[in-house]
Amino acid sequence: MLARRPSQFSLKLFLAFFGVMAALVGQSAAPGVSPDSTSYWTPDVMRVGQRLACRCGGCRNTVGDCPMLHCESADPKRHRIYDMKQQGASDNDIVNTVVREEGIVALATPPTEGFGPLLTWAMPGIALLLGFFVYSRWVKRNRKGPEPETLTARDKAIMDKFRAQIDHELE
Repeated sequence: MLARRPSQFSLKLFLAFFGVMAALVGQSAAPGVSPDSTSYWTPDVMRVGQRLACRCGGCRNTVGDCPMLHCESADPKRHRIYDMKQQGASDNDIVNTVVREEGIVALATPPTEGFGPLLTWAMPGIALLLGFFVYSRWVKRNRKGPEPETLTARDKAIMDKFRAQIDHELE
């Protein structure tokens, strides 16, 4: 039987651990790193990108902080924001252009003016009140017991028998 030296085993374990860690670190996406171009990664692009939603379907981030490499949604928008900034467009002009083309879903946060936000805040309360009203009406309608005049003589005899048994057991 061959005896292993502890130093060789710990060295192999050490190398395996750091090999796996290097592979894991190599898989993480660093924001702004793109093999084809990094010139569009500016503070202006980041600032405007924070206002637009990444619509790739793989994340719930903004265009400014989507960590996916070669994201089919965020990368073209970053390039476009960069180009529009080079042409002198303001942040609001860029956002309004994207919203006009893609709709309100292009925004990272919904607008705060109009009827939509009011409805968004009021609807949970309205739904709770409506649910409470419907439930209380249902309980009131179904809580009524059988009417005494609808009981037959046989039913009354059975109920009296059980009431007498309950009274006897409670005493």
